[in-house]
Amino acid sequence: MEIFNKFLSNKTYKMKKIFLIVSVTVIFFACEKEGERNAENLCPIIAANAVPQEVKDSFTVRYPETNVITWFNKDSVAFCAYFIASPHQEKLVQFANNGSFIKEEIEIHQDGQHEDSSGIGAKVNGGCECEIHKEGD
Repeated sequence: MEIFNKFLSNKTYKMKKIFLIVSVTVIFFACEKEGERNAENLCPIIAANAVPQEVKDSFTVRYPETNVITWFNKDSVAFCAYFIASPHQEKLVQFANNGSFIKEEIEIHQDGQHEDSSGIGAKVNGGCECEIHKEGD
């Protein structure tokens, strides 16, 4: 420990000391940020047979000939369906338990755009988030 203190106290190594402090700080905050991401409140994925028939029927009427990849249960008050609409477009749509349409989120991969039919943004405070996390996100 004495060698380490001598190393850090030497005038020629003050820049290294500053660099070390900054590096440790950056690493600490990067780890903290990753912990926040892992603490997101994601909605549970459910099987298609657990989705009310009214919701599945509404989905089929609104998006004919479309296959849902993943269904989510949104706080037991709504259901979300994730599907691929075209090679560059993914959609996440939300229906109330009674089958009424709530909103549609569109992710376009060509230029990273994201649209939300509700006009209130992709994430709404409170409750779980219907969201797909893929490698690299």
